[in-house]
Amino acid sequence: MLTPTSFDGCGRRCRKTLAHTLVYGECEQASPPEPTVSMSRVFTATDGHPAIGFDVFTVQQLADLIEPALRHVAVRLGPNALAMLQRGESVGLSGGEYADLAREAAHAIVHRNDGRPPTGSDVGAEFVQQADQPDADGLAVFESDVAAEEAERG
Repeated sequence: MLTPTSFDGCGRRCRKTLAHTLVYGECEQASPPEPTVSMSRVFTATDGHPAIGFDVFTVQQLADLIEPALRHVAVRLGPNALAMLQRGESVGLSGGEYADLAREAAHAIVHRNDGRPPTGSDVGAEFVQQADQPDADGLAVFESDVAAEEAERG
């Protein structure tokens, strides 16, 4: 039932139509929109020339963009970390691994429209669940690490 105070806090359109428009900022009954991030991008306009536009992402859309890129970050585990994992304990990442995660996330966002592959050196490599023998430093060596080192040597 509408009363004289039913539209308190609402703008003119609600009062004029005697119905709540539910538009945030002009209707008291409207819920706030989900926060978004807008990022510019260059695209080809209808006239064939480059133009600048915007991509708008919600938090979940950004997460969906970043998550696949993070799968390309290699993690090297030392013998202590392997023993902790075998006991079911959690293992923290090193500072370098966090930097790799950040770099892959940034790459995924910046290059979201150009189809470039992730920057990780082990793109497409299959990780071995168990490490082979530890290397000279006592670190676990994964199959993907060996392939990357062999590629560097040429």
